[in-house]
Order: sequence, then C-alpha cells, then structure tokens
Amino acid sequence: MTKLSRALGAAMLSLGLLVSGSVMAKQDPAPAKDSQKKAEKATSTINGTVSAVTDSAVTLVDSAKAEHTVAVNSETKVTKSGKDATLADVKANDTVTVEAKKGEDGTWTALKISVA
Repeated sequence: MTKLSRALGAAMLSLGLLVSGSVMAKQDPAPAKDSQKKAEKATSTINGTVSAVTDSAVTLVDSAKAEHTVAVNSETKVTKSGKDATLADVKANDTVTVEAKKGEDGTWTALKISVA
C-alpha cells in the first residue's frame, strides 16, 4: 500500500507542477508591452530648420512648413557636428534633429538637439 501511496503522491505532485506551469505560461505580458509603447509614444524626433532660439526653447520649421516649439532644460544634450555644444551654439537657420519627450501637459521638452 505504501508503494501505491507514493506513486499516487508523485503523480499528484507532477500534475500540480504541470498545471501551475501552464497557468504561469499563459499569463498575459501585455501590461509590460503597453507601458513600453506609451514610453515610446512619449518621445519623438523632429527634423527641421531653426527659426528662433531662446534660453528656454527652440523653435524649428519642418519640411512640411509646420512650426514646432520645444522647451529646453538643463538636461537637454546639445551636439554640433558630432561634438558636445551648448544652446548658445544653436543659431537661426541651423539644420537640427531634435529628440523630444511629450509631457503630461502636452508640451515637448528636448532631450537632445543635434546641429548638422
């Protein structure tokens, strides 16, 4: 009888492990993907020509003639011809690529400004 009990116990344990493994495998990873997609949607790249520069923002016009004003802060990285630069190095008529993040209030803040 003990051999039969052990065999049944082992079978039940194996069955339990199989069931729990299949339940874990079927869990939906969508919430992680959704939050990643939101983060990706929150950033954008804008290419254009600088029309104005202030201490707090850069305004540029893209190829469709749409104007974009992007806020600049102390964390904004600026490069010119591949080298580190400052916002003072960005001038009107410069061709730029701006990587910006959209805030909760709908405004864009530049993460990186690359001057060609």
